[in-house]
Amino acid sequence: MVDSRGEVGTPNRRLVDSGVPMTTRDGVTLRSVVHRMADRETQPIVLVRNPYGEPLTRNLPIWALLDRGFAIVIQDCRGTGDSDGEFVPFEGEGPDTADAIEWCGSLPFSDGRVVMYGASYSGMVQFAGAVERPRALAGMIPVVTPDDYQTRLAYRSGAFQMGQLTGWYTMKTLQSLIYRAQHGEDVRDLMGRFFRHAADPYASVGSGALIDAPVLSEVLPTWRRWAAADTTGEYWPSISYRDRRADIEVPALHVGGWFDLFLGGTIANFTCLRSEASTEQARTGQRLIIGPWQHIDQSGTVGDLSFGAAASAAGFGLETAVADFARAAAEGSEVPGAPVRIYVMQAGRWREEQEWPLPGTRWTPWFLDEGGSLSPRAPQGDAGETRYIHDPNDPVPMRGGQSGVFAGGLDGGSEWTAGPRDQRPLDGRSDIVRFTGDELAEDLEVTGPVTVRLFAATDAEDTDFVARLIDVYPDGRAIGVVDGIVRAKFRNGQDEATPVGPNEVVEYEIDLWATSWLFRAGHRLRVDIASSSYPNWDVNAGVLGNNAIVPPEQRRTARQRILHNGVHPSHIVLPVQPVSP
Repeated sequence: MVDSRGEVGTPNRRLVDSGVPMTTRDGVTLRSVVHRMADRETQPIVLVRNPYGEPLTRNLPIWALLDRGFAIVIQDCRGTGDSDGEFVPFEGEGPDTADAIEWCGSLPFSDGRVVMYGASYSGMVQFAGAVERPRALAGMIPVVTPDDYQTRLAYRSGAFQMGQLTGWYTMKTLQSLIYRAQHGEDVRDLMGRFFRHAADPYASVGSGALIDAPVLSEVLPTWRRWAAADTTGEYWPSISYRDRRADIEVPALHVGGWFDLFLGGTIANFTCLRSEASTEQARTGQRLIIGPWQHIDQSGTVGDLSFGAAASAAGFGLETAVADFARAAAEGSEVPGAPVRIYVMQAGRWREEQEWPLPGTRWTPWFLDEGGSLSPRAPQGDAGETRYIHDPNDPVPMRGGQSGVFAGGLDGGSEWTAGPRDQRPLDGRSDIVRFTGDELAEDLEVTGPVTVRLFAATDAEDTDFVARLIDVYPDGRAIGVVDGIVRAKFRNGQDEATPVGPNEVVEYEIDLWATSWLFRAGHRLRVDIASSSYPNWDVNAGVLGNNAIVPPEQRRTARQRILHNGVHPSHIVLPVQPVSP
């Protein structure tokens, strides 16, 4: 049992206590590992709530936080690791987290102040707990964390995030089966079927209707629940923290990656709390850091490019920034650093800014036009359009991008891995339409939110449109910078489906989230339009209704029209910044 006796007064010695119990409000025992220095009577606490077990906590900045005077509590979420109870993703994490914060504040060696830290799931539980306004909470450090479970985790603009969810549910299914076996359950049959699934998880999930994913939907029923709830309904609001973020009372350091699948939510959390948090201290204490990183890799080498040592988390000094922020939050002092710190890719430098989006941004449209051209000049006339056919049984394979896919490819390689990837292997496909600009006469910095406004029509009951901004190098490389998707029936949001008529021309807004990229002189800008990016998003079957319940044999081909003329000026809006000489 942790207490403040025994080793107090022994200098420079770290104490580590395992299995430290806490009882939740509904009587379940959750257990933690506690790190603290022996010579401190009381100290603030950094709390990490973790659903993945001890191996995935080994990269936490333990020593940096100990050096700033903290004790660190790493608690296993309900039904994971050493904690009791049943693991149900995200449901119930709000009360459990609020209980854990107050418990940390009352520990004998605690000074009553708690700062939360953690990435992804461990970031989401921070928001779930913070909206409960626990008294002991002094600050938050959510890393790569979305702003909503429905629209940023399970779905993106209406499309099911098949790639990252397949990988995450596969991992959690295995962990859940091991946990159940350790608690005496016979899981041999399930484990055998799991390993058949794991041999090719994307083929397994795609072998039938998505909602019936083998093993995953049996072991973790939320797979089926998430797939069934493609419209908002009652389920998503019942577990979401998105609409309660204004209740948060504490400063937060938001850390994201330009190629992370939660980039949009990370930025949205920062901008929301900066304007809407419930105290002035919280509003002025919001900080945002974004590097050329993906969900689990902050090395500065991502996709096909290496941005150098200065672009890495170590080169930036992220651990120090985290520890300094945590200390200021615990003390209630002014939070250090500029509100916005972002890495400008291909420029080799970090920017420090006061606002997001950046003041002085020139919102510059580049228009799709005849002959596959792209330029800042608006098209003329009313006749321009480009056609292609989307075959859901032969989807466009993803190559990098903002995703949570960490490995894999149709050839067994790594082309699905997140990041800036060369798109040339897709050149032979007729289901991608490409619009390319002239060589740039001078450098062009694009930093901020990126949006495509696309006028399009389809003969299918439903379809998707995928847009990708690409940097075409003088040597021919076509490096993907940022991408996004919209599902036609959810073009107005996921509260309800809005069908499109056969061949009805509709204006779509495709949110590519954001980037910070320097297009060098001599390079060309390109925008690609397609109707799939497999397996990043589930393939649209082309029929109305919930895409997740459509078996492969009922998919239908879609004939697509992209309009680019004076009446229907499809374009991408680029946030252009002045380029320093």
